Amino acid sequence: MSVNPRPTDGLRLVHWNIKELDTVKLSLPQHLQVEAAADILRGLEPDLFSINEVHCDPDRDNLGDFLRRFDSDRTLAHYRLSPSNTGLRSDPTRKILDRSNFGFFPGQYATGFASRFPLEKTLEIQKLRWKDFEPQSDLSGFNLGGVSPDEIELFDKSFTVHWLQVKGRSLAVICLHTVPAFHFGQEKSPNTERNRAQLEFLRWFLVGEPRPHLSALGIEPLPPDQAFIALGDFNCPLRDAHYSGGAVLQSLLNHPRIHNEVARIPKEILWDLPRLDPTITFFADGWDYNRLPTELDYVLVSHELRMDQLTVVFANPDRRIHGLFDPDSDLTPLLAALAEPGRQVGLQRGSAFGRTDQVAVVSVREDFARLRAGSDHLPLVLDFAWQD
Repeated sequence: MSVNPRPTDGLRLVHWNIKELDTVKLSLPQHLQVEAAADILRGLEPDLFSINEVHCDPDRDNLGDFLRRFDSDRTLAHYRLSPSNTGLRSDPTRKILDRSNFGFFPGQYATGFASRFPLEKTLEIQKLRWKDFEPQSDLSGFNLGGVSPDEIELFDKSFTVHWLQVKGRSLAVICLHTVPAFHFGQEKSPNTERNRAQLEFLRWFLVGEPRPHLSALGIEPLPPDQAFIALGDFNCPLRDAHYSGGAVLQSLLNHPRIHNEVARIPKEILWDLPRLDPTITFFADGWDYNRLPTELDYVLVSHELRMDQLTVVFANPDRRIHGLFDPDSDLTPLLAALAEPGRQVGLQRGSAFGRTDQVAVVSVREDFARLRAGSDHLPLVLDFAWQD
């Protein structure tokens, strides 16, 4: 894996959007994705851990369950899974989707945080209306899933801040999983504008000035001397002009209070993958790293902290193509013959190689296969310490 050893004098934070980590998966004694993700995290040994897409089930401690899968010593003893708007307007019994905040069931995509330091205070912003943040915005032209423009929430999930004492000093950790900036072919989708608005709120909260109408709701920005880390799946490419949220992110990275750095795949991995963008944090399910590669996850760090490493966790796939075959072929003997220690063999869509009518037999390194089994997103690792 593409991560330097743990620091001896600093701390390690890991962020990971682990795809749809729900009650069904976590209730099973063993589940390939759950075990793969836990195995990766066990090796990373975080002091702080941010996770997106955990099912916030009122009848089950899903985050605590998952933490115990990789943190048997209970180092991350202090944790919280924040409530989410996702799915609150759904009705699973009638198969009715929440079309305003998405989701097939309540709490489907919640954001969690775990720490080896006690959480002194937590702020969870869930019900703030979009109009409360941007009173001048005209939302009448959007399809808001049956919710009026005056009532639609700003956040389709939530916005969470945890304060903790780290080595005697106050650190605020802001956890955010935004709405995707993409429309997914939907007419009159508010996604691009809602993503921008959510990131504008993040910018205001980190480096903005108080606003009377938000102060009246009990919401204030961070003080100018508050050290912070803001992180999550911000669901927007940084350098694509089609998405206005990218300009907001760039303005944050250019702000004098914030380190102008994004996570990258280390150069030693890229020697063998020269066409791979080092800043990608997502590509579509499977072993094809050229399928929808996108930069979606970010870690923003204030200058009170020293950054020793900000890395996208990746593994050299060493992908080998063993031929294209008819989908009805019996490939069992070939798959068995190709099996070898340290590698996994599987099938990949032939369309990746220009043949939609065939399947490809592919093998990759075991650590790459395990990473991809864990999620379609890649983990981010921040090693940090207080500035001297």
